[in-house]
Amino acid sequence: MTEAQKAKRRVKVVRAIRHSTELEGSRSTNATRADQLEYARGKITAAELSDRVRSRYNVQ
Repeated sequence: MTEAQKAKRRVKVVRAIRHSTELEGSRSTNATRADQLEYARGKITAAELSDRVRSRYNVQ
């Protein structure tokens, strides 16, 4: 998979996450959206994104 394909996939994942959250009746915080953007840009991994969000909301 090329870097461009990986980037498209990450953007698609972030859009799906945000859509799912909105369907549940809430919205990501600005901090979470910033983390999602870092993931979409390839600056952090999916695991790092998950860790940050879990830590922010104190979820195990």
